Amino acid sequence: MPVGDGPHLCAAGERWDAVRVGEAVGRRAIAYLREAGEPVGPVVLDPEGPEPRMYFLVPVGTAARWEEQGTVPLGPRCHVLVPSAERTRPPGLHWHVVPAAPRSPTRPDALRRALGRARRARAGEEARERGAAARPGEVAS
Repeated sequence: MPVGDGPHLCAAGERWDAVRVGEAVGRRAIAYLREAGEPVGPVVLDPEGPEPRMYFLVPVGTAARWEEQGTVPLGPRCHVLVPSAERTRPPGLHWHVVPAAPRSPTRPDALRRALGRARRARAGEEARERGAAARPGEVAS
């Protein structure tokens, strides 16, 4: 984990790979992982840009085999901006889940299940919101 004042651009595929996902789905996936008793490895939250993003650190080699809708796997020849060890709270780039120990990444199979479940739940919420917006004037029961 980088030390010092600022973030560091770290190469993925050396000590870890990363899976990038939107913040809303990522937060829900973390909740599902914890609900299932799965350990959650380090997660970086980058609130900047058009949509805040989370980066789950996963074992090296995961990116080469990763296929999950709505995510971006980052392995060799990719870089991730990682906050310093002291950046554990907002504002700005920070550790959403602080690394508990060296090399304690999230298990890829557990992350895949949690992200799939989180994505489906988020899609269901968005569909309900669109449906409610299409029926103005109705009172929710």
